[in-house]
Amino acid sequence: MDILQSIPPAILALSTVAVASVIFVLVAKIFSPGRWKNLPPGNLGLPVIGETIGFLNALKVDQCDKWVADKVAKYGPVFKTSLMGCPTAVLTGQAGNRFLLQNDYNTIINKQPTTFVRIFGSKNINELFEEEHKRIRNAIMAFMKPEALQKCVGRMEGVVQEHFVEYWEGRDTVSAYPLMKQLTFQVASDLLFGLKDPVERQILNTESITLMKAIWSVPLNLPGTTFNKGLKARGRVVKRLSSLIKLRRREIAEGKVAPDKDLMSWLMTMKDESDNSLTEMEIIDNLIVLMIGGHDTTAVLLTQLVRMLCLHPHVYKRVLQEQTEVLAGKHPDEPLAWEDVKKMEYTHKVVNETLRMVPPVFGGFRVTIQDVQYKGYTIPKGWQLFWETSTAHYDGGVYKEPNTFDPSHFDEKTPPYTFIPFGGGARLCPGFEFAKLQALIFVHHLVSKYEWSMMIPDEKMTCEPLPVPSKGLPIRLQLRSN
Repeated sequence: MDILQSIPPAILALSTVAVASVIFVLVAKIFSPGRWKNLPPGNLGLPVIGETIGFLNALKVDQCDKWVADKVAKYGPVFKTSLMGCPTAVLTGQAGNRFLLQNDYNTIINKQPTTFVRIFGSKNINELFEEEHKRIRNAIMAFMKPEALQKCVGRMEGVVQEHFVEYWEGRDTVSAYPLMKQLTFQVASDLLFGLKDPVERQILNTESITLMKAIWSVPLNLPGTTFNKGLKARGRVVKRLSSLIKLRRREIAEGKVAPDKDLMSWLMTMKDESDNSLTEMEIIDNLIVLMIGGHDTTAVLLTQLVRMLCLHPHVYKRVLQEQTEVLAGKHPDEPLAWEDVKKMEYTHKVVNETLRMVPPVFGGFRVTIQDVQYKGYTIPKGWQLFWETSTAHYDGGVYKEPNTFDPSHFDEKTPPYTFIPFGGGARLCPGFEFAKLQALIFVHHLVSKYEWSMMIPDEKMTCEPLPVPSKGLPIRLQLRSN
């Protein structure tokens, strides 16, 4: 053990890759792809590593759309590669999205890469299928569906207002992205966990950053690697959530906390059609997924909204006009109601257009459970499949001038599988309405209180692993005169 610890992590990693490469070659000779006569065109890259490093490098500089576009130009709308240690077929555009997001359970399952499963846990909703998936999804959706979210408007607005008082008032400049992460974690802590302790909130916030980096990493569990750090962070988070669940059970039993106060309490007390409760690990794994999804991805959406409203003053003016109309007839301190949120139709289009142009998540994975035929190609059993947003979101046949930020793209309903920032089909993210509600409430208070300008107008985007401004989007604030 002492000898291993004295070896630099980089040397250990290279040695592991070398051994794995030998195994890869031996396995490749035994299971030669020659028996599949018509694989999609493309390149599997290096043994084990495949093209993961190139993909992650593109991801880091927010160039995944170019990475895909270059391969589509070379190979066509379906191509093979190797990502996260697994041979992968990438299916692009509306047709690819429809095939992957609609085709569940029979020939394709929602099997995630090793990094996702090890970090999120084997009982997370994205890893389950058929009855297990339905059971967890129904439990979450019962809390997240629009009619259930109506009662969350007041609490969510309260968190947003507290955030503006604490972090924005009296300041001439702020960095938007760090504040959006702070805000979305405050909302997630309150409505998902019922967690009020600021110290506990900050600890979980820090751990979530480590977890997010680990899911988009090379799956090498060696000292010092991103994946190894993520596994350790998961262990700490599981321990904390387990303690929190035990405390919450006592609070519910003593009548101190209502069963529907937050998502964690809801999942602990709900029963399925067979009168069965969720296990502790089912609750924990799905809280971790929702902590990431309800925090990091929503922070990206809010940050991009701040950026887009600044870059497009005419859009800002229309949003301000709509929010002023929402306030008309209300008392100065009267809180927002669900009916007010429903009036924010143009703002909703702005949110959708932001999600179209800068979706927080670039795509997702599936796995074939038998040989699959697609567009004349054979995709072998056990291969990974990847759907991505860029080719559909920037399809000029669907969106006129797709490279232009234009909320009128959503004046009419978009064709199926051409707008998929939250996935689609049975795998549509259960928290998408939660994220949109948070965005609408945030924008309402932002434009009602402030005008702002970007301090770095040409700030570059980075992606580690979500698309955010490289310098955190520093902005100069000015209180609105009225």
